[in-house]
Amino acid sequence: MRLGPSALRYVSHQVVHIDQEFQGMRQPSDFGLRSFFRVTIAGPADSAGYATTVTVDSIVSDSGSTVPMGLNLSGAKGLSFIGRLRPTGEFRNAVASDTTAPAQLLAQIIGSFRNFFPRLPANGATIGATWTDTVTSNERTAGSVTVTNISHAHAAAWEQHNGVRCLRVDVTSTFTIQGSGEQIGQPFDISGSGLRAGVDYIAVDGRYLGGEAHDSTSMTITLPVQATTIPRTQVSRSTVTVLP
Repeated sequence: MRLGPSALRYVSHQVVHIDQEFQGMRQPSDFGLRSFFRVTIAGPADSAGYATTVTVDSIVSDSGSTVPMGLNLSGAKGLSFIGRLRPTGEFRNAVASDTTAPAQLLAQIIGSFRNFFPRLPANGATIGATWTDTVTSNERTAGSVTVTNISHAHAAAWEQHNGVRCLRVDVTSTFTIQGSGEQIGQPFDISGSGLRAGVDYIAVDGRYLGGEAHDSTSMTITLPVQATTIPRTQVSRSTVTVLP
């Protein structure tokens, strides 16, 4: 089984808890975001994959949430990413419709959809199969931060998901974070690691029908100018659902 053409609307809901300590003061925070977007995967595929467009309809915060980094979420409307999707789930060469600084910050929150689709083996996923996938990405919004993710997947079972026969893929991952940059004129170094566990559902016709995941991250942020180290932990839960 491989990913194939489709035209679907999704909502991705992410709930994040952050706990960090700065100058002896504990600073917990919580926020939740719902991202509504459309994905069009057009066939047939060529050597680069399927022509794919992801367009954001809106991003809204949960009631009582504080928007991270003071982002203007209304600016997300119409933001799109055009690239090529390989049948294995790799969304490559994605180009954003807006490259201004505010749009880049929004892209950092939603991840430019590089890791939205489940990763599958080159010869397709079959029931009972297991595989390992390594993905290295670089975030350049406020510097250069490299995230290396090693995932172990298992095509566990055929199931009915929202009334559709799907292959359930269980995934566990470990990842590392390493990099440096500058934000609000303040240089920083960052390092950390984390764990992730989740499940994805793929319909028999190759449509991605969503899933859910939980992850936890421990990291250290160093501010060299202030000679300050900020320990930070982050726990998040995310769900992806297909809309009618």
